[in-house]
Amino acid sequence: MNSKESCRSELRTAIRQLSDRCLYSASKWAAEQLMGIEQDPAKFTPSNTRFQRGSSSIRRRYRTNEITSTPIAGVSYVSTPVMEDDTVDGDFYLLAKSYFDCREYRRATHVLRDQTGNKSVFLRCYALYLVCCILF
Repeated sequence: MNSKESCRSELRTAIRQLSDRCLYSASKWAAEQLMGIEQDPAKFTPSNTRFQRGSSSIRRRYRTNEITSTPIAGVSYVSTPVMEDDTVDGDFYLLAKSYFDCREYRRATHVLRDQTGNKSVFLRCYALYLVCCILF
């Protein structure tokens, strides 16, 4: 493991530990440092960078070959395919979660604007909800 990747790994661990101890400002600082470290260009893939997320994200989200439809009776026992790759959004989620813990909801939504993982989408929606509640 190269030094940048080991630094990134240590920062991820620190972010989680600091957040567990309610040291939110320190966790936010570590998350911002993590996002500032450049990734190895060989590891750049569309899934872990901010590439175009147009129609390809739809295809990636629903990889299953099952066709789901509502049966005649109106009850469906076939589950709708749900994207499971929350690890894709890991570093962005950690940064947004640290902003959320510091009650910086707008910054959290901005960080998660292009993320598609389940936890990231939920946190973004919840932060947007809280922004609206604070304004009114």
